[in-house]
Amino acid sequence: MNTDQQTRLSGEILASIALLDRGSESVRAVLNNEENRFSRALEDLQRLATEENIPLAIVGGLAAIRYGYPAATQDIDIAVARAQLDAFLQAAPKYGFKVVWQAKSGWHTLTHGDVEINIVPEGGKAKNSAPTTIPSPVQLGVLRGLDYASLPGWIELKLSFGRQKDKAHVVEAMKKAGPEDVRSVREHLTRVHPTYLALFDQLLAEAEEEKAQEGERGVKE
Repeated sequence: MNTDQQTRLSGEILASIALLDRGSESVRAVLNNEENRFSRALEDLQRLATEENIPLAIVGGLAAIRYGYPAATQDIDIAVARAQLDAFLQAAPKYGFKVVWQAKSGWHTLTHGDVEINIVPEGGKAKNSAPTTIPSPVQLGVLRGLDYASLPGWIELKLSFGRQKDKAHVVEAMKKAGPEDVRSVREHLTRVHPTYLALFDQLLAEAEEEKAQEGERGVKE
């Protein structure tokens, strides 16, 4: 390998490292409180939620990290009450957010620098076949300011979306959950819809099986 090839390879390696580092910023913001583009977006969301009295519930990938699945995500998903959507959009630019897409359905998109913020509106449907609608932030356990949806509420949303990645998030979270967490999730889902409870029990069984196999193979959590 000549010098030019070595230089090019070194540049490619450094670029890959930088890309991986940037991609994991969401994980470090949640787990390590690192100051980066995600933590700055969250700080401004917190200011908006508190000063404008608009409760916001963090759902999606960031909540997956919070509940034990440290997989990088490139956006922030927040649940907003239907009655406060317009007020949220009007206030957002004052806190550094840019509204880039407004949908009649309420599934709006904003940006904070290069971090995408996706609105999950109360009353919307995760998919057409979902038997329930999106709960409000208060129903997800957030009474004031910005905070993570409760574990039961977050799992309810994951099950309502029902994509493979959503199911994987639930499995990974349940591998870290304790008996009391499992009990609270089951009690919550019993009140929401039997379809969700059945799917959760299936994913819980998968989590327990995977956890047992990992223990046998010496895989650390």
